[in-house]
Amino acid sequence: MVGSKNNFDPELLHARWLLGGVGPDELTNQAEVALTQGFDGPALRQLAGLIRPALHNLDTLPDRAFLEMGLEPLDKEQAVNLMLARGMPSVSGTIAVLVETFPSFSKRWRQHVALWAGEPEGGRNHLAELAVMAQFVVFVVEDLYEKGELDETRRVFECFEALLVQGNEEDRDFIGVAFFETLLAFTASRPNGSTAFEHFLGPMSQQVWKANQRIWRGKSNLMDVITS
Repeated sequence: MVGSKNNFDPELLHARWLLGGVGPDELTNQAEVALTQGFDGPALRQLAGLIRPALHNLDTLPDRAFLEMGLEPLDKEQAVNLMLARGMPSVSGTIAVLVETFPSFSKRWRQHVALWAGEPEGGRNHLAELAVMAQFVVFVVEDLYEKGELDETRRVFECFEALLVQGNEEDRDFIGVAFFETLLAFTASRPNGSTAFEHFLGPMSQQVWKANQRIWRGKSNLMDVITS
């Protein structure tokens, strides 16, 4: 929930609504909270009084309610900026390190935030983290390696080696599946295959890589792995 009576955040509510992470029912509940926090206006009162509204029933009511809370209209770019300024979405340390260490990933990261950051709160969203790691794999392959950014590609694998060495078992399992297995899957049908990345691997990364190779040996796509 965006806010209880004690931590109501109208700006965050506005951003999440714009990004599609707040449904009509939650919005009406939050309108009730807003009224208890001293906000007021006909649109807010009308919104708070609705019972199980459908999205198409709301029309311009949410926009007018946000204006009554003193908020200017937002576009999606501004909504993403606000989410990031609030430290959202909540992610693992691994994802946080990657986002901070590789600024050139920011475009794909922002696209991910626009797609997932509006999802209901409640701690880390593991599906979202797998999705952002899949985007990071695409970034490594298409934006770095295939464009000849070999030093930066090497730096990615050095970063993962450090994360594997320093991380706990949960971190290592996540990296093994979310990055290395995804990389194997993504490159399986590409001209150079996954072998192009083997010389970037550190000692621990090699162990994880070989374990995943055993799973993918003789397979060319995810369905082959699932049905084997």
